[in-house]
Amino acid sequence: MLKCWKCGVEKEAIKEVFCSKCNFIQEPHDTKNFFQLFDIKESFDIDTKLLTNSYRRLQNIIHPDKFSNKSSEEKNISQEYSSLINRAYNTLQLPLNRALHILQLKGEKIDEDQKVVDTEFLMKIMEINEEIENAENPEQLKMLNEQNKRVISEICKKISICFKNNDIEEAKRYIVQLKYYNSISHHVNGILRTRGIVD
Repeated sequence: MLKCWKCGVEKEAIKEVFCSKCNFIQEPHDTKNFFQLFDIKESFDIDTKLLTNSYRRLQNIIHPDKFSNKSSEEKNISQEYSSLINRAYNTLQLPLNRALHILQLKGEKIDEDQKVVDTEFLMKIMEINEEIENAENPEQLKMLNEQNKRVISEICKKISICFKNNDIEEAKRYIVQLKYYNSISHHVNGILRTRGIVD
């Protein structure tokens, strides 16, 4: 049990944003589990609408603007809390970041020198990037982008199955693939933006 920094009453470590006794904002618990911060189930398959609602609810009550007339301690805590919530939300909102976070929670990581993709896969990625560079019009780029989105969707399904089966090594392999296809997405969208086209 932790104690309120203001009045000293014991409090639940994670979920209490404000002290139940003195109602002062509490210092954010040094949690490494962002799912707990939003009080949602630890899973790759999350309800992103539920996540967004939880994020907005928390920001609505702890945003620094709400503490403009409070003490310096409360202002600092609200800024720290708000920063943590933003970081956690940005992590859980995106499939790749979420997958990497789950790996971290399991004490796993993808080493830079770990061979999780084969030469054939890398050749395929190179070919796709060449197609993007050689695309003659926005329609071709958009078509490639849609194809890429479908591939990403399929990879995410496979990552989900791997986590459900606790097949961490296979999950790592698909997560690395997801990194490559995410890069392709950024590549296409970057070209479209330079041409003044918003996808």
